[in-house]
Amino acid sequence: ALLTGRLTDDLRSSPPGLHGAGDEYWGLAWAALEWLEDNVSPGMATLETGSGSSTLVFAARGAEHEAITPDPAEEKRIRGECDRRGIPSGGVRFLVGPSHEVLPRWEPRPLDLVLVDGAHGFPYPILDWWYVAPHVRVGGVVLLDDAYMPPVRVLVDALREQPAWEVAAPIGHRTVAVRKVTDELPTFDWSGERLGGRMSFGYLPPARRAAASIRHRAFTTALGLRVVALARRRSALRWRKRG
Repeated sequence: ALLTGRLTDDLRSSPPGLHGAGDEYWGLAWAALEWLEDNVSPGMATLETGSGSSTLVFAARGAEHEAITPDPAEEKRIRGECDRRGIPSGGVRFLVGPSHEVLPRWEPRPLDLVLVDGAHGFPYPILDWWYVAPHVRVGGVVLLDDAYMPPVRVLVDALREQPAWEVAAPIGHRTVAVRKVTDELPTFDWSGERLGGRMSFGYLPPARRAAASIRHRAFTTALGLRVVALARRRSALRWRKRG
């Protein structure tokens, strides 16, 4: 029988075990699933890195969906769960492999919504965003799950500083939605954005750290920049005289 009522309520009452962990639920947080159910509409072009209960929602809402999973058995489990719950899954296409290998050879298409919830170690969430970002339509949304984890949090902090992206209110306590507002690419050079915190020389040994910090602060003030410019002009004059 076809599903009637809200899928999220159905999933809450009988959580699916889709990741080879028996009956244990390892899916997207309920708040994020509810957001998907409320915001995905039939025919939307969607993609996710990772697959699971979110894939059920994309299928139930009639999206033209692609799910990237490294586990070839996951497609069978998810399609079986769709059949059990009366969810048509014909609009879902599975791409098997790690997302950092699949996305570079993925056939791109304009996307309305992307869920980044695959590998969470550095730099995989950033790579997922980088490969799909150019193909997200202006006005489209990228959901970043597990935003409390440092590799994802760094991406959220970076996007706060990018004029092409707008970080919206969090969804529950784990997921952040970012909306694409222009097709502008990130700048090639760092221009002062606070990516995960203030500038730091913490990678240097303690004895060199203080000197580097003082020198940097001195030469990035207005006076310091004038001193550097004057020194460069004098150096250029000396070379000309030698020539």
